Amino acid sequence: MIKFVGIAQNGHGSLLFYYQTKGRSQVLSVVSSDNGFDFSGKIREVKIVDNKRVPEKTFDYKSFRVSKQGYQYFLTYKQNSKKDPLLHAARSIDFTSWQKIGTIEIDKTATLIPDFKNDDAHVMYFGEEEIKIAFSKDLKTWNIDKKAVLPKSKKGFDSGNMEAGNAHEVGDDIVLTYYTKKDGRYQVGAAIFDRKNPADLVWRSEDPIFEFPGDFDKATVTPLGSTVINGKLALYFLVDDAALYVVECDIPQRNSKPIVRDFTTMFKKTDKNPIIAPNPANRWESRATFNSAAVLEDGKVHFIYRALGDSDLSVLGYATSTDGLTIDERLDEPIYIPREPFETPGQQVFKTFADHFASGGGYGGVEDPRITKVDDTFYMTYVAFDGANPPRVALTSISVKDFLDRNWDKWEKPKLISAPGMVNKNAVIFPEKINGKYVTFHRIYPNILIDYTDDLQFDNYLQGHHFIAPRKTHWDSKKIGAGAPPIKTDDGWLFIYQSVGYQNPHQYKIGAMLLDKNNPSKVISRTTSPIVEPVESYENEGFKSGVAYPCGAVVLNNKLHVYYGGADTVVCAASAEFDRFMYEMKRDKQPVLRRAQLNLFN
Repeated sequence: MIKFVGIAQNGHGSLLFYYQTKGRSQVLSVVSSDNGFDFSGKIREVKIVDNKRVPEKTFDYKSFRVSKQGYQYFLTYKQNSKKDPLLHAARSIDFTSWQKIGTIEIDKTATLIPDFKNDDAHVMYFGEEEIKIAFSKDLKTWNIDKKAVLPKSKKGFDSGNMEAGNAHEVGDDIVLTYYTKKDGRYQVGAAIFDRKNPADLVWRSEDPIFEFPGDFDKATVTPLGSTVINGKLALYFLVDDAALYVVECDIPQRNSKPIVRDFTTMFKKTDKNPIIAPNPANRWESRATFNSAAVLEDGKVHFIYRALGDSDLSVLGYATSTDGLTIDERLDEPIYIPREPFETPGQQVFKTFADHFASGGGYGGVEDPRITKVDDTFYMTYVAFDGANPPRVALTSISVKDFLDRNWDKWEKPKLISAPGMVNKNAVIFPEKINGKYVTFHRIYPNILIDYTDDLQFDNYLQGHHFIAPRKTHWDSKKIGAGAPPIKTDDGWLFIYQSVGYQNPHQYKIGAMLLDKNNPSKVISRTTSPIVEPVESYENEGFKSGVAYPCGAVVLNNKLHVYYGGADTVVCAASAEFDRFMYEMKRDKQPVLRRAQLNLFN
């Protein structure tokens, strides 16, 4: 068994300390990495001895922190035992032969500022609840300042307990990393202290510099420390006692502020809004027309929108636009109606729309369509609701030729692709295979779930192999769901999504993500502000106030058009210059967590 113990700075690279259990004995070793990710350097055995040269035999350590102090290295660590809570200290000149100094009268995780003295005293930050400071002339006896130099914030992400990370001297500042937990998930903060007075806090992060992804919520995560690699802060984590993960972040600077670009200002809501509104002359769409899918084909944008009429039955209507904003044509009859029991109030089977009216209709039907072209077929996902059971994801398809020829009787027989007994919505299908698999996003509160399948037959229900979670400290903090099918770009998949935040729990807003081209479960960047907010009258006057809910998006003539339902009543559009928007998206790159490459058997 191998267990990672800690990380240390080694010049411009990193060192990984780990122990291996062989039978009844343990061996502590260290391996190096020049780039901070690939630990394939020479492996050396590590010895830690006391003043009688008796070597330590067990290495179940925690709070393992190493810092350079002149010609030597100073180590503090704790035994993973409640019987021995104090910090242990040791020194070395080569990282492999350590001489124990003894214990320090501190029972919290601690880190020394490397190669630094203040008034001829070494300086240590320590804490697991709040961060304090201590000074020592000889690295043995420590004078502790009882006042916290980094107290808990009152309302920020770090309002709970904070554990000291590592200290790094950067220019005239001392940058200290620290760890906190929120909803069981590790977040990393940073603080900057004045080099002339290391107790003087001059800046602290308002938001985490890194938040551990939601994919790991069920994993056991342990922070191991940080180093500086190529001008970046490298943060290391042990996951499930088996894997080492590392993420690179920008090193915070004094007076740094979170990057908050107002993406909302990039999107202009067309003065033609709403572009599709209820038509009192048609019984099937007299009350609401909203949440429209959109696809660009044959030089036109084709809209498939949800409609409610006199019977309160959800059906799907059709319209087209050459410029993406002006409706050129709109059909007087729905192109898709509830046909199966799972999408029909009363769970009956109907062949015509007139049959629905004869039965009295009722709340339910086919809702919130999304449409994706895959090869020569359009696949349409939607929400099927029978008025009684939890809404589920349904799938149908039609050939591109039959769609353009308006052979609406050629829609394939729909099937349910999400499991019964749970609300599952917002399904979108990617337009091509990725690594030999089809990709489908869907939503079970509060996350976007991701499925990989060999085909689009969906013989098994959607499972949720991976997920993308809300961001607890951002505008999209409560729940998120897929909006439009992702659009492939040179830089990755552009993905429009919808969200509700705790800050405005009654408003649906629209955001965007840029996803890795070969791994769409990896978020490269994510808008720090919404791209569309429901502030106009047509987004607040209707069936539901405060709703901007996307189901479609296209790129036409270098314009990104996002189509959304306003107030659950009308179809609206907002547009941005595509190139400029993508440029800003790329600037908002999020730190990417990667699994380190290990070679521990050379």
